[in-house]
Amino acid sequence: MKKLILLILIAPLLFFACSKEDLPPTEYVMVKFDNKTGKDIDNLSISRADIGRLNKGNKTDYIQYQDLGQQYGFALVEAVGDINGEKYYTSSACRGICGTDSAPDGEWLEPGYYKIAIRISAELGGNYLEFRMVD
Repeated sequence: MKKLILLILIAPLLFFACSKEDLPPTEYVMVKFDNKTGKDIDNLSISRADIGRLNKGNKTDYIQYQDLGQQYGFALVEAVGDINGEKYYTSSACRGICGTDSAPDGEWLEPGYYKIAIRISAELGGNYLEFRMVD
């Protein structure tokens, strides 16, 4: 009985320990995008990386960038994609170039692995996507 209780207590720890990605060191900013829009995105391009179709709830493989910035938890990217036949663009929260007036508090990401959630922005005036950094 004691062995069964011990196994029940240890099993969740083993699951979480084995589920982490083992990623090699990198000198690039490696980004995995997660489609949290609730809709399929076609013809998606993010900062010159052609993603193509990204179905709702799916993630890309890691995409390599030489450099990429973030400000206030938003990735500073330029993006365009089609949702239900309509063009969607980068929201204003995600635009700018680090170190310029358009992103005064922006910072360059250190080389490593990052996850970014794509969501439909509540910004008024158009069809916009936002790109939030995920911890």
